[in-house]
Amino acid sequence: MASTKAGELTVDEIADLLPGGAALMEALGRRYWTMYYAAKGGNWDLARYEWRESAKLLHAMAKVRPKYADDLTAFEGGVFGRIGGALEAADFPAFERAYREGIAASDEYHAKWAKPYVRFRLPDHPPEMLDLSGGE
Repeated sequence: MASTKAGELTVDEIADLLPGGAALMEALGRRYWTMYYAAKGGNWDLARYEWRESAKLLHAMAKVRPKYADDLTAFEGGVFGRIGGALEAADFPAFERAYREGIAASDEYHAKWAKPYVRFRLPDHPPEMLDLSGGE
């Protein structure tokens, strides 16, 4: 039991309040989308920020859904790491290659886990909620 201002909760009740895999993947998709258009617009700081925040979501997913932990770790240590390296170098061609490899890897992982219908597709337009340009 844990005491809160609202009363006592069991560990299971607290776990039920945490976002599940689908909610984390939805958040990851938004960050992955924003990362692409930020890099394309030359806003490398924002693209790197989205990459770091995406890494946090991958770590959370590994904790919330431990059966995926090995694949999430492999993704992060492989293609996702290459995305980060390209962002650090501000190398858009290398970033775009790795980014698209990341989409393909995501599709493969979803198919492996019997969810072939879950496939990320990069929207053909940038998100409108942030300034994605590299300008001041």
